[in-house]
Amino acid sequence: MLTINGIAVVLVVLFAFGDTQTFNFIYGKGQATAKNRVVYFWRGMNDDRDSGNIKTVAFNKTFDNTALTVSWTGNLRGPLGISKCNRWYFTFKGKECANPFPIDTQMHESVRNNLFGSRTVRGFCFGIPKGSVSIGFNVGKCPGHALGNAYTGWITTTTLVITEVDIAKGN
Repeated sequence: MLTINGIAVVLVVLFAFGDTQTFNFIYGKGQATAKNRVVYFWRGMNDDRDSGNIKTVAFNKTFDNTALTVSWTGNLRGPLGISKCNRWYFTFKGKECANPFPIDTQMHESVRNNLFGSRTVRGFCFGIPKGSVSIGFNVGKCPGHALGNAYTGWITTTTLVITEVDIAKGN
């Protein structure tokens, strides 16, 4: 379980730039304040790779004691094969988040379908020092399953939002 300042945390936070949102922790109350935000848009991204980096962007993190929240929204298809699986995940400076956990999603099929649909992959990552941070969105194999036939994008707009947030203990 993730703890910040001794408080167990479960977060689902949506906020506008510069806004402070109050949210409930499991034990107590806190605030997340947006410090720095960058939004990327791609139209008609049609990436047929099954494994590897989809996009990498640079982000300038301004404080050591803040978290990064990332949110990728766009069409994903996979794995297009029986008993196959694809995994989409974020990397920070080439490594997956370890605090609190990797930020990822998986799609597994037990029948052969060709379903495209909008998906959002979102999460927080703590412990990244200030400075330039390369943030990658990647696709690959799920542990214990055969690699599927992934597709990222497909005609519609894809959005990546990166926000530096201050998670502070409240009353």
